[in-house]
Amino acid sequence: MRLAVISDIHANLEALTAVLAHIASESVDEIICLGDIIGYGASPEECIELVGTRCNKILMGNHDHAALGLTDKDYFNTNAKSAIEWTTTRLTKSELQFLASLDFTYRRENAVFTHANLAHPKEWGYILDEYQAVATFKKMGSARACFIGHSHVPMALENSNHIRFLGRFDQFHLNPEKNYIINVGSVGQPRDGINDAAYVIFDTQENFLRLIRVPYDIKTAQKKILNAGLPEFLAERIQYGR
Repeated sequence: MRLAVISDIHANLEALTAVLAHIASESVDEIICLGDIIGYGASPEECIELVGTRCNKILMGNHDHAALGLTDKDYFNTNAKSAIEWTTTRLTKSELQFLASLDFTYRRENAVFTHANLAHPKEWGYILDEYQAVATFKKMGSARACFIGHSHVPMALENSNHIRFLGRFDQFHLNPEKNYIINVGSVGQPRDGINDAAYVIFDTQENFLRLIRVPYDIKTAQKKILNAGLPEFLAERIQYGR
């Protein structure tokens, strides 16, 4: 089984369509979305429709949760809060119902999926280092790999007798004797200094993981953000992948 795992689209339609076109060329069996379909970008309705149509499993992200009024907007910085408030004025009742139907975690075969962390999936804590990874590794059970997003930075951690930070990856085989946390990066707002959209393909039989970067029409995405009256910073940052 070949799985494409995407996350953190953030209403960036140009990035999403580019990634979905690339996935179509990769002969994957399923697409799993780890959440944050909306927020920051100017195309929330279109991204919800595309994700709902093309993805086999979709999980809840913190921006999706906030748009439903279920995560306090004061949790977010000023720019993110402004984007959420703008987004909620755009979404229809059916789109909100779709977001409300999303699960927080998903398990299949030898993998588990969530937006932020497995220990407390509704609290949106980050996993950025070995210490923050401890609780999620404990919750993985029989899963060999846990796939996350949330930080927008692709990276991996490995655990056997101790947790080892592997950092950024391009591709590698997962050792079946060890456990892994894999951050798949962001489709719509990468923050690792590379402005190309990011996603991961995971071959469950070969235990092989590949990070893929896809260029997209950043200028159009920026123009849409500015024309929508969203904070200028949100348009600037996607140019620099920060």
